[in-house]
Amino acid sequence: GNVISGRNAVTMLRSSKLLVAVGLFAVVTLAAAGPPLDAEAKAAKAARKAEARAKWEQRAKDHKEHKEGGAPGKGKKSWGGFGEGKGRKHGKERFTPEMMEGRRKASALFAAIVEPKAPKTVTFPLSADDDLKFHAAREGLMEYVTKSAETYDLNNEDTKKSLRDKTTSNQDKTRELLVTAVQAGQTLQQARVGLIIAQFESLPAETQEESLAKGRERMEKMPAGARDKAGQRQLSKHNEELGQLADLKTDADKEAWVNKRYQPSVRKVPKMLEETK
Repeated sequence: GNVISGRNAVTMLRSSKLLVAVGLFAVVTLAAAGPPLDAEAKAAKAARKAEARAKWEQRAKDHKEHKEGGAPGKGKKSWGGFGEGKGRKHGKERFTPEMMEGRRKASALFAAIVEPKAPKTVTFPLSADDDLKFHAAREGLMEYVTKSAETYDLNNEDTKKSLRDKTTSNQDKTRELLVTAVQAGQTLQQARVGLIIAQFESLPAETQEESLAKGRERMEKMPAGARDKAGQRQLSKHNEELGQLADLKTDADKEAWVNKRYQPSVRKVPKMLEETK
């Protein structure tokens, strides 16, 4: 009888521990789940879900309209991501395979086709005229190079050699022009921006006009704060370089300073122009 009583006691003890453990688990689970929602909280939660669902459905609808070319004001879908109306689709321009190949070729030939020019003297912040030209320069120069690149046959090894030689000589000439400008009292920031503007000003008048119109439209769409920040970065870099150059006394020191900061610091030839093995 004593043995049975002892066993019952052990069993009861184990059962008690199990109940305690289950009870603790339930408490922890409820604490993690949080208190029951009242009617007001449930309604607010349902409203948030409905709002999120409506936004998702609207984004899906807009995406479908963009994809089909039926979004208001967009017109029919066309290459380049543009419709017949204003606006740009999917946030960036799309190109045909032929256009992509043309851009790659233009990038490879850019340094060979665009001649270095003595930097135009500029001040920071840039004047309205210089600021517009600086923003229009990239597109204008690339458009000019893209058209010019069509006349070069890169399957011809002699043509590729000529372009390689022109690339390296233009890189050397660019560095010389920058060094000369810095030795004459400009900062590298001034010289580089002035050189780009000078290259733009050497383009055919028609190319300049088209690029300026596009650049003006693009700048008008930029938030004023973004334009101001870009100008402040240029000015800050200019002032930083002024402080560094103030400690340099000789032309040799200034040349070494430019060579350390100007990239490419060594002559480089695009892969597309490399000699075929």
